[in-house]
Amino acid sequence: MSRKDYIVRMIEQLAAYLWSIVFHKNIGNYEYALEEIEQAYNGLLNSNGNAIKQLDAAAIIKANAANSTNITAIASLLFEEADILERVNGINAVSAEYYQKAFLLFLAIKTEQYADELEEIVLKMEPYEIRDETKRHLMNYFEEKGLYGKAEDCLFELIQNNYSNIVNEGKAFYTRLLEKDDSALEQGNLPRIEIVESLSQL
Repeated sequence: MSRKDYIVRMIEQLAAYLWSIVFHKNIGNYEYALEEIEQAYNGLLNSNGNAIKQLDAAAIIKANAANSTNITAIASLLFEEADILERVNGINAVSAEYYQKAFLLFLAIKTEQYADELEEIVLKMEPYEIRDETKRHLMNYFEEKGLYGKAEDCLFELIQNNYSNIVNEGKAFYTRLLEKDDSALEQGNLPRIEIVESLSQL
């Protein structure tokens, strides 16, 4: 089987698994949906799901650097499991962890194809306390989306937490924004006058 055929086949298999997982999740058959997730790890990746879920996002990306389809599959499965666990248990630490991993994995793929998935995960992460590393990536994500006010909110939280090198990153962030026109800044909910004031305080 050629690499192209392998990728196409895996995408089709992932779509089939996700259809079944989402269907059973939406009708409240959570136990079956979770079983389907575990089967998907084995069927798609020939690996034990628990072993993969123990890895952080950086390790998953490194292990699958040559196969973005694997990263897509893992990110999708992590998101679905996080959503199911949240529906069953409410806000919980495991869902927080899986949402963050899924967010970082989809970001690593660097394609607009998963823009909707990223947007959904960002909304899902709102009630959770997330790690500073994730927050830094979230800041960059908001900046790229033109949501400058939200990016600044992340920056302030990172400064408050004394995140490494964040003051320099903040200066670079504001400097980039000053190069944009006023209409873009207003639309991003961060007018120029506030940028100048915040930059002077760093």
